[in-house]
Amino acid sequence: MEDLEGGKKGLEVGGEIASFEGEEVDEIFLHARDLMNVFVKTIKAFRIYPPENPSLTGFRDLLFRKFQFFLKRYHVFSFKIGEYEFSFNNRVLYSNKDLKSSLAFFLYKDGLREFRFVEGLEEWEIQGFLDIIKRVDQVSKMEDDLVTLIWERDFLHISYQATDEFLEEVPVIVPENIEQFRRNLVFEPLAHQIDPDYLDEETGEEVNYYEAMSRAAGPPSVSMNRDVYFLTPEEIESLRKEVEAETAPTFLFNIIDILFEIMALEKKPEPYQDALTILNKLLDALLTLGEFQKATDLLSRLYIILKTYDLQEWQAGAIQQLAESAGDPQRIERIGKVLDRREGVRLEEVSAFLKLLPPRSIPSLLRTLGDLGNPKARRTVCEAICEIGKGHIDQILPFMEDRRWYLVRNVTYILGRIGKEQALPSVQKALAHREMRVRREAVQALGMIGGSKAFTLLTKALQDADVRVRCTAALNLGKVGRKNSLPYLIEFVQSKDFTRRDFL
Repeated sequence: MEDLEGGKKGLEVGGEIASFEGEEVDEIFLHARDLMNVFVKTIKAFRIYPPENPSLTGFRDLLFRKFQFFLKRYHVFSFKIGEYEFSFNNRVLYSNKDLKSSLAFFLYKDGLREFRFVEGLEEWEIQGFLDIIKRVDQVSKMEDDLVTLIWERDFLHISYQATDEFLEEVPVIVPENIEQFRRNLVFEPLAHQIDPDYLDEETGEEVNYYEAMSRAAGPPSVSMNRDVYFLTPEEIESLRKEVEAETAPTFLFNIIDILFEIMALEKKPEPYQDALTILNKLLDALLTLGEFQKATDLLSRLYIILKTYDLQEWQAGAIQQLAESAGDPQRIERIGKVLDRREGVRLEEVSAFLKLLPPRSIPSLLRTLGDLGNPKARRTVCEAICEIGKGHIDQILPFMEDRRWYLVRNVTYILGRIGKEQALPSVQKALAHREMRVRREAVQALGMIGGSKAFTLLTKALQDADVRVRCTAALNLGKVGRKNSLPYLIEFVQSKDFTRRDFL
């Protein structure tokens, strides 16, 4: 027991979680959050439901499968335990400040500061861990605590860090005699809490220190502390936020977690489809409200289920249909209206959602791009199309014929960032566009695409009537052709028309 008395038990796997080579950080975080979501729900189920409830087996099996998937891929799942939250690689996975329902507070108050699960985790360890969590509610704190119960199980692949904050932070002084004990007694405030007669030693009577301490520990009477009638500004603000949270529409979206749990456990087509139908409606509501972060989480979880779950064919088809429907024209149109509001929209969240859309959403995105009046939002949509359109430029090229010059410029920008030679004929047409800004964007696109054909087109762009296009062509010619571009640039500078060019 020296590890408990010393205040900490070292983790079996040392050091912090290392970076995972070859993996995107956001993908790791999404997998960790998905695992944590099932972890929290399973523990809550085991604490609430009676042991004979058949749902508990489903929760436990799902949790074990989640651990198996994560540990096989990343080898270690470690999360720190704060007073109200769990964090993974310094990012919050779970947060709940309600002391009655917060799992983080439940573990934190018993001294736990970190859990680590390592590859090789066995099913009996998961069952044993859940049994401990369920049992601790019935255990007397004077006899046992959560840390001791976990320590006694001696798990092979579950380790923890625990600390006794009281012993670490508060020095304990054991008095040598009664005089030292009396000198160190402190009662505050004396006038309100203790009758001075209790400490009056001039009477010669024995002082009842036990009774004095008992009275000192009790709360002051209401009549002596009128502050109890009033709320502080901080308390009023906290209550206001709680009321707003419970009356706001987004409060209803906690049902998403429940629906995903149903999908994980349900095996019958009809209730499974009902859950997907509700998720579909919730996705519409999230997009209408501009809640793009929540919409991204929902869509990401659908893709995770498709990639990691052992699904029946009808289940995979239903989920795939819902994921594909995220790019439906009416939804893209709704997104465009939200983006034009300009206020209260975080474009980085919009970008994350758009990049998850299927390729068939590209035409709808381009039509919305032509209608957007917000320049920053237009840039966000362009970047998303660059990401999802890499192998589908055949859906992009028709929009090069649009009558709106600014849309043609945006499409040219997209083709340049994708960098496929297949786009060169369309970019070549843009070099002859009546709008200078389209021609200049076409020159930039040629520089991004590169190759011998792009080099030839850039040499022709040196003859453009606008000085800005010519300068851009010269810069990109040097980037594409390097040494091969030098003769063309010298010839151009030495030409008779060079001195008559407009360089203003």
